[in-house]
Amino acid sequence: MSSFLASRSQLRSWTRAVAGRCELIGPRREGLSNWNYGPLADGEELLPEGYRPSVVPPGRLMAPDQEVLFEFRRDAEGGIEFVPAAAKGERILFGVRPCDLRAIAQMDAVHAEPPADPHYAANRARTQVIGVDCLRPCDERAFCAATGSLQQREGADLFLTPSDDGYLVEALTEAGRTLAAEAGWPACPDAAARRERAEASRPQPFGRALGAAPEALPEILRRSYDSPVWAEYAERCFSCGTCNLVCPTCYCFEVCDELALDGRSGARLRTWDGCMVPDFAVVAGGHNFRPGCAERQRHRVKRKFEYLTERHGLGSFCVGCGRCGRQCTTGIDILDMVNAIVAAEVPA
Repeated sequence: MSSFLASRSQLRSWTRAVAGRCELIGPRREGLSNWNYGPLADGEELLPEGYRPSVVPPGRLMAPDQEVLFEFRRDAEGGIEFVPAAAKGERILFGVRPCDLRAIAQMDAVHAEPPADPHYAANRARTQVIGVDCLRPCDERAFCAATGSLQQREGADLFLTPSDDGYLVEALTEAGRTLAAEAGWPACPDAAARRERAEASRPQPFGRALGAAPEALPEILRRSYDSPVWAEYAERCFSCGTCNLVCPTCYCFEVCDELALDGRSGARLRTWDGCMVPDFAVVAGGHNFRPGCAERQRHRVKRKFEYLTERHGLGSFCVGCGRCGRQCTTGIDILDMVNAIVAAEVPA
């Protein structure tokens, strides 16, 4: 790992130069209170004050909604010709918080499972990630420290920590070292001390707390399969699926073919889907494995804190970003639900 110091003006100058050769994507304000990731214009402020978690997580750019997988057309002889999706250029994803870095690292592992997803892999390979540390909770709903995401570094090529005179910049990968070498920032001889001082300045507790340690939740959730808490939260749920769409570790999708008006060409697309939508678990013959909202709420929570946790061994698949509670029409928050389950569970 190589460490450097960069002032705000040096960082701004460097990103301006980077944007001249590849796409630079970072957090941008939308409306009065929302944020989303999009192309940063020349001179646009980096990491502006008041930056809250984006509505759509940055990691979703690796598997975007309405992604064209391939195109097809009928040739003159009546056969079908398949055309791969056009290759896209290099891009830099700037200003990714630790919770979203955790999600990106987890999604890297999920999509690498056989059979590996070549579309995700291609998008990931062309994306360099610049993370930034959180020294204060970014939102009142955050609970990243409780899920173990706050210390996340894996997934970033460069990682920035706010320092008195700008940023401590740590190059974590070979790609990151190349980016830092291009920037020409001075080396930082006391990186460890600066990092320790920054982390020591965090308020304690940092954000909201879980009612039990993440490693204890799988067994608690197994014992709470029939808990009345699921139905209590389901009474407020519209089953709209918004919680799935804004979650950085939801990755379910469906595939559809769209035909052009000529009837001879079209494209295969994949679109985001989610387990909270009523017909998500409908199979051939019309049977629905999870027809009730309470069953879907239970599945969502168990998937984040039990199923995927035990399958991959990568910690909680809820990273504590708080997006689901923030975007839910009725304010259903996964942390509140888990804490209600913990409070109501019967000890073994």
